Amino acid sequence: MAVVLIPALSPDERLVELARQLLAGGSSQLVVVDDGSDAASAGVFAELAVTPGCVVLHHDENLGKGAALKTGLRYCLANYPQMAGVVTADCDGQHTAADIERIAGELKLHPNDLILGVRDLTGAAIPAKSRFGNWLTRRLFRFFTGLDVTDTQTGLRGLPASKLPDLIALKGDRYEYELNTLLACKPLGITIRQCDIDTIYLNQNAGTHFNPLLDSIRVYSVFLQFVASSLTSFVVDYGCFLIAVAVFKRLMPATAAVFWAGVVSRVVSSAINYLLNRLAVFHSRSNLSGLKYYALASGQMLVSASLVALLHLAFGGGAPIFKILVDSSLFFLSFTIQRKWVFAAQGDVSHDAG
Repeated sequence: MAVVLIPALSPDERLVELARQLLAGGSSQLVVVDDGSDAASAGVFAELAVTPGCVVLHHDENLGKGAALKTGLRYCLANYPQMAGVVTADCDGQHTAADIERIAGELKLHPNDLILGVRDLTGAAIPAKSRFGNWLTRRLFRFFTGLDVTDTQTGLRGLPASKLPDLIALKGDRYEYELNTLLACKPLGITIRQCDIDTIYLNQNAGTHFNPLLDSIRVYSVFLQFVASSLTSFVVDYGCFLIAVAVFKRLMPATAAVFWAGVVSRVVSSAINYLLNRLAVFHSRSNLSGLKYYALASGQMLVSASLVALLHLAFGGGAPIFKILVDSSLFFLSFTIQRKWVFAAQGDVSHDAG
């Protein structure tokens, strides 16, 4: 059995019709979370509450989509111990009963995977902000995780029961929670299985509660933690480098001082960078990641220190500027190696036809 979970904010009669179609089509259990809806939707929830097979949970105030999903997931985990997992869907008419049932079927066949109902968001009929948002998020997601997810913003998902405690524990109470769920798949060793669904946008998606400014900031702030880790390490590295150069120039020739300053600064900053990347960026659980990281950091340290020293010698100065140029060039290579080797996890992506 796969339980269908729908977080709802001020829905209309379309949600009642969807619930009836799902229950008539074979879905054995439906959980709807009222996330602090206005009084106009009271009748909708009243109808759902007396519908056999449907449970309605309530938030007294609007807490956000992520919070509503967590409330529903906790209820499902506590009340349906034999379920294969939970299928989440939206209440605004974007997901058909047939597509929801298709995702439920895929979840039963692949109970350890996260099933995504992915839309074709490349057509001219798709609102421009949705096309651009998915394009940007998809590319950022691929850069930071190495996984190519077609539709990062879809709310139609099949979540495996075995991973629900981990998914409930993730941060985020609003739309960023759904992105955090995808980011957690690789560290948790969850394969993302994509399944094509219908692409439905009613009245240019006028029924959405997504705030283009505030919710976009929340979503993309998830990626900023990746950047923040590198910036923090760079500030420490660069500060140590400037101090060490000033000290070592009194003890040895300028070129040697630049080289050893590069070594010392990288030793200090690498410890900070490793902890930040392991705990906050890649969420690695590998006991070998430390050995791998310092093997990479040692090579990067020697390359950086040598290049900066050689450039300083060749141009007769300019070590602080060369330090920035060299380390900026090495950043993307280092990040890619960390993602694919140092903090490598087991999650993957596959795509099944709808």
